[in-house]
Amino acid sequence: MLGDEPDYRIDQLWQGLYEDLADPAEITTLPAGLRDRLVGELPAGLTEETRSTGDDGETVKWLWRLTDGALVETVLMHYAERSTVCVSSQSGCAMGCGFCATGQMGFDRHLTTGEIVEQVVRAQR
Repeated sequence: MLGDEPDYRIDQLWQGLYEDLADPAEITTLPAGLRDRLVGELPAGLTEETRSTGDDGETVKWLWRLTDGALVETVLMHYAERSTVCVSSQSGCAMGCGFCATGQMGFDRHLTTGEIVEQVVRAQR
């Protein structure tokens, strides 16, 4: 992916993606040509379908569409002393609980590491 780029570009990319939580196009420590190339090589795995915020503004819930069309949810809850994010690790569920909409879908697949990490990064933004 970084091809003939100098080794320090790895640190710049890591800083941009996982510490600054930037999209590849926004990592200004990288040259414009490399940013353009990374945009094509690192497409977003999640497309935001809906976002809802609780009445108190302390809870945010996202519905994401994955590249294969599957839908998953992420919930961010803010508390006085911390924030907690609940991420999906599977599309669907094999438990089949009657009270749960996800359980009624049946199990589809496990999410990739990238899909799980992207939920955390997107919630943290």
